[in-house]
Amino acid sequence: MNNQDAMELCLALMWADSETAAIQLLKDRGFWDDPRYWRYYGDDELNWNRAGNQQGRADFALNEKLVNTIDTRLMLECMLAGVAPESPGAPHSIREAVNRFIEKSWSGTLKVSGGRVEDWPTDFRRQVADGISVFVTGPKHLKPCVNVADLGEGQTPEAFPHTLLSLGKNNKIKVNFVQGKFGQGSTGAIRFCGKERLQLIISRRHPKLLGNPAVSPSYPVHDTDSCWGFTIVRREGEGQKVRSPFLSYLAPLDVEGGGKERLGRVLRFHADELPIFPQGDNAYQRHVTHGTLVKLYEYNLKNVSNILRRDGLRPKIDLLLPEPALPMRFHECRDYQKTGQEQTETMSGLFARLNNNKNLEDVKPATISLTVHGHELFARIYAFKPGSSKTYRASEGVIFTINGQTQGYIKANFFARPKRVGLQRLAQDLLVVLDCSSLSAVEQDDMFMPSRDRLVEDNAFAMEIERKLESALHDHPGLRDLRNARAKMDMEEQLADNKPLEDVLRRVLKSSPNLARIFGQGLRLQNPFKPENVQKTEKPFEGKPHPTFFRFAGKEQGEVLARSAHFGSRVRLAFETDVEDEYFTRKIDRGEKVLARLLNGERQPIADYIGPNLVDGKGNVTFDLPEDVSVGDTVEVEFTVRDVVTGAEFANRAKLPILAAVEPHTGPKPKPKPKPGEPPGNEAEGSSGINFPEVFWIEQKAPTWPSHFSSLDDCLHILEEGDVVDGKYEPAYKFYLNADNKALKNELAFTKLPADAVKKQFEIGVVLLAMALIHDDNQTKGAAQKAGNGTDKEDADESTIEKRAALLARAVAPVIIPMIQSLGELADEAVDLSDLVGQAA
Repeated sequence: MNNQDAMELCLALMWADSETAAIQLLKDRGFWDDPRYWRYYGDDELNWNRAGNQQGRADFALNEKLVNTIDTRLMLECMLAGVAPESPGAPHSIREAVNRFIEKSWSGTLKVSGGRVEDWPTDFRRQVADGISVFVTGPKHLKPCVNVADLGEGQTPEAFPHTLLSLGKNNKIKVNFVQGKFGQGSTGAIRFCGKERLQLIISRRHPKLLGNPAVSPSYPVHDTDSCWGFTIVRREGEGQKVRSPFLSYLAPLDVEGGGKERLGRVLRFHADELPIFPQGDNAYQRHVTHGTLVKLYEYNLKNVSNILRRDGLRPKIDLLLPEPALPMRFHECRDYQKTGQEQTETMSGLFARLNNNKNLEDVKPATISLTVHGHELFARIYAFKPGSSKTYRASEGVIFTINGQTQGYIKANFFARPKRVGLQRLAQDLLVVLDCSSLSAVEQDDMFMPSRDRLVEDNAFAMEIERKLESALHDHPGLRDLRNARAKMDMEEQLADNKPLEDVLRRVLKSSPNLARIFGQGLRLQNPFKPENVQKTEKPFEGKPHPTFFRFAGKEQGEVLARSAHFGSRVRLAFETDVEDEYFTRKIDRGEKVLARLLNGERQPIADYIGPNLVDGKGNVTFDLPEDVSVGDTVEVEFTVRDVVTGAEFANRAKLPILAAVEPHTGPKPKPKPKPGEPPGNEAEGSSGINFPEVFWIEQKAPTWPSHFSSLDDCLHILEEGDVVDGKYEPAYKFYLNADNKALKNELAFTKLPADAVKKQFEIGVVLLAMALIHDDNQTKGAAQKAGNGTDKEDADESTIEKRAALLARAVAPVIIPMIQSLGELADEAVDLSDLVGQAA
């Protein structure tokens, strides 16, 4: 194949937007059906065992391609600066590389604010982003072709087998400023291409790297190094007598002359430039002299609509690269209806996108500190206004990042763990980003899978981090305040309390002793939100940039704190200071802190603790007692704060006598006193019962409706907001009914009964069914625990009682009223219309 023929095939494959078209081009030239022309990917016939066993989601797999483009951009700039990437003079981190080679503001040391995309001006982000483009082509409403182009180092044709098409190579293992180190060649994305798993690769080496001394001496050298190289990857195995499928790529050169089987060389041609980049929303229009294009044919994105929409690809990448080392451009190049504005956007990551975002609640502290095994980890907390979170996340609740890239996540029902987190009301509107970059390479490997899309299951270190995060969020003052504010919002427009509904249910329960046993001792309701004892201040707190004191709350600086601690319980030390709340989490001149145990004249650092996360000059440090202490011992600890600018140091020493463990209250609850005029013995007995919930009707127009429901078919949302009383967790439920439920509206439109009576029937039926489900769940768990099969770990999956109750209510909503009206007499004459609770919130 001559130079012109090779270039025409390359361009034709680039423009082909379906597997069928690409395969036909290869068949027309005699390549597709001849196995001699196809080389094993990674020169390994068993490559699918590695290449096919990576990410479980298409967006995670594609994200690896994007990370590689950032790596190659930084590698290029390093070598153009005359620095070998593996040499001692190379950057020691990704941020340092960005600061030195992109920002070009290196002064010998990395400034705290250096190398962060979120701090760049918009114009500079846009300028740098032109070096990486992600664009989609093909027919709309079908699986698109996803193209990734970069102006990185590029590769020579001879280097393809050792770089772009390698598996298990350690090309970047000694380079400190890149992400890709697992030698997978970002092959995870191939699984999500079309049926034949086609992937096109076009690349040309940057001319200034040819013969450059900064390039590794092991890099191949050939007389065609100035050429563009290209190949196409496919999966083989169907219809062949092989035990496992495998990947191969087009490498037809030197095969005809009797070369080694499946060890040919990729096609190549001379050309000054190629249009591998888009221009605006037009694909393959911008010509470049070097770089790489990877085209993924018919890529299996979950949503095939416009990639710039809130449910499209670009917002997903924001979440997977919340703090990218470099920005990139996203282009929608398919035939959607064109507007006057180009279908392009700059992707700078979630952090940049959420800076000063109007969809966020003002929650303080916005960043919290956890110290686990001696590593300080920072978690950013994003609390969205009701209904806004769907623009930024799907089911993700806590995402774990390293160097700005997501490594895995925990689903948002993490926040709904009632005992350990207690943020059920906010679960749909929270996102926490935990930066794990400070972990060692071994700890990162223990915690995350090499595919970088999930955590290692049942890993003790990961479970300890999760436990610390649970505790920090449970005690977070800003989130507690927001939770209570949301509870008030749900009640503000409630026109009546639940007392009438209780009276109706009392009459129902009198006729059914079995039904009465479901309920606990009394039907009185819990307070909807616990009042916070907040001391009013005369003026807002104004923190100083550097502290002049940091001491135990209510004590003088240097005064020793003497207080008891209970064996087996966490210790919480309260502090006060005059420094600004961001002192320990800010980017510049961050305060230093050390918690240590004083034992036998030595300081033993305590490697695991939470805080202090300051709010208005107040914060707590929480930690577990050392494992070797016993009742009667005295534990002496010291918490020291040091200011890196002023040099001031504040040491705070505490002596903690260890008392016996707090025994949880296990006796029966005292019976409530009967109200005046109410005869005793009116309460339902049985410790296995449950208190009657608060019930609220929520209309779609209410601001909190999106926090409870996602569609008009939804009927019920349950929140469990209990508390620990006398060492024992006591559940308390709140039921939210959808006032605009589709089935209810249909019944109201055609019923001959008074609307209030029908609504009351619906309310009582749904509440009783859900309460029965909760009761059964409690009984089942109680029996399992008595049998020794219980677990202390709270439900963290999709099968929680709240989820099951919501699905049950949604399913029975269309039949609940006809069933009640057909089988019972609970109609207009049985229900006092004044009993209606909660017209709408």
